[in-house]
Amino acid sequence: MRDKEGRLISIFFILITILTIGLCSSATDYCVSSEVSDISPSSIGINEEFTVGIQIENCGNDMPKIVSFELLNPPVDIEIKEPLIMNISNLYYGNSERFLIYHMKTTNDAQSGTHLIKTRLSYGSEKNLRIRNYNITIDVIGDKAELSIASLKNDPILPRKGEVVELVARIENTGEGTAKSVEVYVDHPFKGSKQSFIGALDPDEDGPAVLTFIPDKVGEFEFPVIISYKDDYGNNEKKTNISFTVLKKESNIGAIIFAILIIAIFGAGIYYFIKTKKSKNKIIHQLLGDGETNEKTAPKGVPPNEGKEIKTHKIRVENHSEKKEREKKERRRKEFKREILRKYKKWGKNA
Repeated sequence: MRDKEGRLISIFFILITILTIGLCSSATDYCVSSEVSDISPSSIGINEEFTVGIQIENCGNDMPKIVSFELLNPPVDIEIKEPLIMNISNLYYGNSERFLIYHMKTTNDAQSGTHLIKTRLSYGSEKNLRIRNYNITIDVIGDKAELSIASLKNDPILPRKGEVVELVARIENTGEGTAKSVEVYVDHPFKGSKQSFIGALDPDEDGPAVLTFIPDKVGEFEFPVIISYKDDYGNNEKKTNISFTVLKKESNIGAIIFAILIIAIFGAGIYYFIKTKKSKNKIIHQLLGDGETNEKTAPKGVPPNEGKEIKTHKIRVENHSEKKEREKKERRRKEFKREILRKYKKWGKNA
């Protein structure tokens, strides 16, 4: 009987011991954390080496038997020299720390922007293994774009109030990076378009921003031009001011005055020609009419001097010398007439 009781007591103590060990095992205080301590350099470019520091800390009271840190599926743009899984030991007491350093490098054809590396922290024991997941964020910065106004033209060159104006601003990229989503905003005070979209501009490339508007004011104007774009460094904006002149609306008074002057000059020329022609003809008729009789103008069948008073003259007998002198004067007078007539005929042809 006593042997039977002893056995029961032994079994009871064995069960108590097993339960105590199990409870103690399940109540083990495991706590391990990780964080990124440093990324150097802070700005990572394309085809550039850098390091990532990871800090592992025992935040519990018990020592975990297993601690490992793993990089999961790193981006193809980033090369990693160390193993993707690293085992950590010797976290003997609470708040003890270990540091991991990964040497990495971006590839020649790496894409700029944010790259994400997923990580896994495993710790505890074989029967009580715990897992925590983290992310490492790496920003890869490419080349910077630089945009400016290469040229500015408007058609017409000297616009007037009420005319349709086409403004063309050529935007060039003088930087080493590609500019994306390039937009140009011209804050003018007129009616018409103010914004133009260009798109992407590679290094040493330019593109036109075309705006059409109608000036409804006259004078000198200065308004801002805003160029917005994106590059590997993020969103960018460039602002500059341009001058613009609008002339008064063209009047037709000048054209009317010019037409009147042309007509007046033409009329004066015709009047002068007619008047000169009449004067010339009058002189010629006067020269030809001296010494002629009225036989040409007398009616047919009527004697030239009929109906007219016949004047009587005293007849004086000329001597020989006087007659010669008179004939000489008559010849000179006729020669003078012929000379004058010849000159006027020549002048008339030239006119």
